[in-house]
Amino acid sequence: MDGSVRDRPIYPLVAFRELVANALIHRDLDHWSAGLAVEVRLLRDRLVVANPGGLYGITVDRLGRDAVTSARNARLVAICQHVRSPQTGARVIEALASGIPTVTEALADQGLPPAHYVDSGIRFTVVLHQFATAPPVATAEPTLGATERRVYQALTRQGRTVSDLTEELGLSAPNIRKALRNLRGRGLILQLGGRGKATTYQRTDS
Repeated sequence: MDGSVRDRPIYPLVAFRELVANALIHRDLDHWSAGLAVEVRLLRDRLVVANPGGLYGITVDRLGRDAVTSARNARLVAICQHVRSPQTGARVIEALASGIPTVTEALADQGLPPAHYVDSGIRFTVVLHQFATAPPVATAEPTLGATERRVYQALTRQGRTVSDLTEELGLSAPNIRKALRNLRGRGLILQLGGRGKATTYQRTDS
């Protein structure tokens, strides 16, 4: 050690690289999503990477566990396996099914919480947290109102839309949105995917 100051990224660069590469090659390229971009948002306490189109050939709970070799954009994947970074010489895509395990390992090595994955069917979102999030459910729920508690308990790791919650709970959309705003204000839930009908919400303790 020479005593000099060194910059250290908040999030491991290898994880960020894998998430962006995955978002680019697995995004939906159909006509409905032609005008939609891959989104990267660096917020105060989290990094969000989202792409148009849900998961292809796998579910959220199997990410990083199953060696899925199918790809929505097979030709694009094949091209990216031969394209190298001018800075490092590394391939854009090293191997199929290696991205999520790489992200998981990199986050653990840096002492960060596991990534949160949300598949809404038309959008796939990954959230990296800078710190461990959410108070325990046991201490959070007793102070919630009746509607807020029902909405909070209905949310899952996969994420739910306002329409999902309205149908499941039998509550009006305005009441659902009010409860979601209150829960977000208390840091108990995350809003993912921007605004509109595709917006999903999930608990921060998932």
